[in-house]
Amino acid sequence: MDCFHKQDFDGHIPPWAPACMSVSPSDPTENDNCTRITSSLGHRYSRTEAITDLEEAIRIGREAIDATPSDHPEPAMFLNNVGNRLGDRYARTGAMADLEGAIPIDATPLDNRDRAGFLNNLGTLLSDRYSRTAEIADLEEAIQVGREAIDATPSDHPNRAMFLHNIGVRLGDRFSRNGAIADLEEAIRLTREAIDATPLHHPGRARWLNSLGNHLANRYSRTTEMADLEEAIQVGQEAINAAPLDHPDRARFLNNLGIGAMADLEEAIRVTREAIDATPLNHPNRAGFLNNLGVRLGQIADLEEAIRVGREVIDATPVDHPNRTRFLNNLGIGLGDRYSRNGAMADLDEAIQVGREAIDATPSDHPYRAMFLINLGVRAMADLEESKERFVAALRQSASAVSMRVAAGRHLLTSPAILQDRQAYAIAKTTIDLIPLLTPRSLQNSDKRHLLSAAVGLSSDATAIALHANRGPAAAIELLETGRGVIAGALFEQSDLAALEREHPDLVRSFIDLRDQLDAPASARSLAAERPTLAAETEGDRRRDAGPQLAALLETIRSKSGFERFLLSASEADMLEAARHGPIVVLNVSSYRCDALVIEQSGIRLLELPHLSREALNDHARELRTLDTLGWLWDAIVCPILNALGFTGPPSDDQWPHVWWVPTGTLTRFPLHAAGHHLRRTGETAVDRVVSSYASSVKAIIHSRRRPQQALAAGETRNAVVVAMQKTPKQAPLKHASDEVDAVVAVCESMGLPHDRPRPHKTDVSSALEACRMFHFAGHGSTHPEEPLQSQLLLDDWDREPFTVASLLETNLTSNPPFLAYLSACGTGQILDEGSVDESIHLANACQLAGFRHVVGTLWSVNDGLCVDMARMTYEFLRDEGIRDETVSRGLHRAMRTLRDQWVEFEDAGRGKSWSSGADRDAELRQGSEPRRPLWVPYVHFGV
Repeated sequence: MDCFHKQDFDGHIPPWAPACMSVSPSDPTENDNCTRITSSLGHRYSRTEAITDLEEAIRIGREAIDATPSDHPEPAMFLNNVGNRLGDRYARTGAMADLEGAIPIDATPLDNRDRAGFLNNLGTLLSDRYSRTAEIADLEEAIQVGREAIDATPSDHPNRAMFLHNIGVRLGDRFSRNGAIADLEEAIRLTREAIDATPLHHPGRARWLNSLGNHLANRYSRTTEMADLEEAIQVGQEAINAAPLDHPDRARFLNNLGIGAMADLEEAIRVTREAIDATPLNHPNRAGFLNNLGVRLGQIADLEEAIRVGREVIDATPVDHPNRTRFLNNLGIGLGDRYSRNGAMADLDEAIQVGREAIDATPSDHPYRAMFLINLGVRAMADLEESKERFVAALRQSASAVSMRVAAGRHLLTSPAILQDRQAYAIAKTTIDLIPLLTPRSLQNSDKRHLLSAAVGLSSDATAIALHANRGPAAAIELLETGRGVIAGALFEQSDLAALEREHPDLVRSFIDLRDQLDAPASARSLAAERPTLAAETEGDRRRDAGPQLAALLETIRSKSGFERFLLSASEADMLEAARHGPIVVLNVSSYRCDALVIEQSGIRLLELPHLSREALNDHARELRTLDTLGWLWDAIVCPILNALGFTGPPSDDQWPHVWWVPTGTLTRFPLHAAGHHLRRTGETAVDRVVSSYASSVKAIIHSRRRPQQALAAGETRNAVVVAMQKTPKQAPLKHASDEVDAVVAVCESMGLPHDRPRPHKTDVSSALEACRMFHFAGHGSTHPEEPLQSQLLLDDWDREPFTVASLLETNLTSNPPFLAYLSACGTGQILDEGSVDESIHLANACQLAGFRHVVGTLWSVNDGLCVDMARMTYEFLRDEGIRDETVSRGLHRAMRTLRDQWVEFEDAGRGKSWSSGADRDAELRQGSEPRRPLWVPYVHFGV
């Protein structure tokens, strides 16, 4: 706890009064004098932390109490002041006997002028006891009496700010216990109120600022809003600036600032060293500060000093200290890192030894136990049985952070011996079922996205394990669907939650509260005792209790009519129904095996793909746009699947079969729809046999089909919104962007569909989409190499207000869903970040998730000249055949086949058509064109 707790009642002696010799009281007046001496000694201790002052204050105070007549008008005052000193000694020594000297408030009449101060002090002592015992009743009572103290204090009273601050500290503790963000928000509000009511030079202001920094840092840990972290650092620096160099809390303020400044490790190390230098050798906080220093030194790879400091921490920590296990774990990490550099077996042996010691000293339901088990499992890899045992135990630690348990599952699922393990399927299912709990509440939450990237590929490996264990294709698809597309799943979930809230709002509130507790911030690789609280233990309490409660709540929700499949993956019956319009082909790529899971109305079947492997995919990924790759895709993947489906040649009439492809992993980058040997003219191509569409998951197909189509009311018109970016700031000009949009507008007008050309700025385009039927964009696209949510369509203000994937996802159009988004730009269906392939988040998918029923996008760069022909022919098909679900994919397919045929004809004639009058439509200008480059290939359809 980090607060200015207590209030003494000692007349008018100021805190800087000199210490007095012992006085033997003989009457009430002398008792009052002793009380003043006790209080003065206590004030001096609070400034100097000289233990002799504290001992003398307690002795004199007890003498005063013993000599106090039973009829003294204010016995509670004497008890209060001695109780304060006992509380101070407990804070220094940790002796529970001192803490049990809490003051009984019953001794104070309700009309006593000092009652508010006594209530405040009682709350502080109860809070201290809660920090030691974790008895929630103590914390609840501390909050209650703290509120009573505030209620009993006038708004202009000089102590009101202190009382506000202290109740804020206790609310922060309760947030750590139950994860209720409302407690943290109130703590921040009350602490700000305390600061606003405190003069700049008040001795308590530094403490108030430090506490506000702690609360903001905690909120940043939950939301990852950079504004909170930046303010936490700012107020932490203000606290240090406001504290004199000899202030007893200065070391703690420095340490807390080091926590906030972790993004700048050199600064964090500097202020942590300063905190250590300001802390006496025998001070109980010194070990925690040293531990923080060791962690940070390890992060900058100063291993020698990190290990030396780690040993010093262990030596300074009692065997029964609750933080000792964390200190041992951190020392083991440093030793393990040094072993990985120098190969010294002594370091590895010691790392394993201290890791075992940390686990042996950690309760079985401790939230950090999974981390300790994982670290030891990694170090003990030479002993496969021990390593596996540690990882399995970590996976089953229900009180530990979800990310830690998923990490344990990854170690197990990627073990070379996993396919021979009889527990393999159970391990796979347990791991995959945890991944949705990593769901980010904010799409801008990059930390959560990185957590999801740590799980990339796990669902594909789990699917392969399920197939190896003969669990059947339906069970395999369920695992795959559960572990992929978590961000999209969160958006689907919002509609489920909205429906539940309309029918059962109380169940929604309970569900969100419990899920938030399970989704509390994950622990870091190594742990620092930055703030001496029970956060670790209470975090475990929350998760341990929340898990069974959430399971029971889900059963209740699913017992309600209409909510039987609430938040579940699609049932087998749902998947079969989804194949009513054509087969869905789920392509699973794993290092263990690669398969096609084919969903038809008649059932789900497995097709093994022996010529497909991760290695072959990686080889061809470097040359995606070549004819050789298109031929390999046909031979290894597409042809065997189409033959198995009975699509062995072009249809005899114009009733083209339709296939939906759901690729995984690196395969999401490949043009399955264009696979084939196009120059042979033998019909050995996908475009000559089927119409192709793509989906990120089976659930996405089902969800989109269930989304109702909005019928236009009488007299209502919905526009085609068109944007042509012939000239884009800082980008190469696109000669044909306006030609393309003009061609689209001409077709729309021939259909009687009005159009709107908004100003090419983010706000204008976003607003226009809310009432559009179609959206056509012709311009530059930019695929972000690391953050797929930052991929964007480049408008005039792209460098100030970018129109990104995140923008589209936040533009929820589902209440009035538009029909078609045609993104005629480069890479609108492309993912470059390896850690995001399982999420399939790109511009095309974002449009569909935001509400568009159909999307035309691109897998890579497209040629400016060719775009005109492709768009014109697609829209002409819509005009001729009608604006219906099936005509979008068929229209794009017809245009692609036509342009493919023209390309083949010119290739056969030896001339080659390159449509080279214009640049590629991406943010990086490419000069020239590849020989025999099939420019019609990258166009893809996402939709129902």
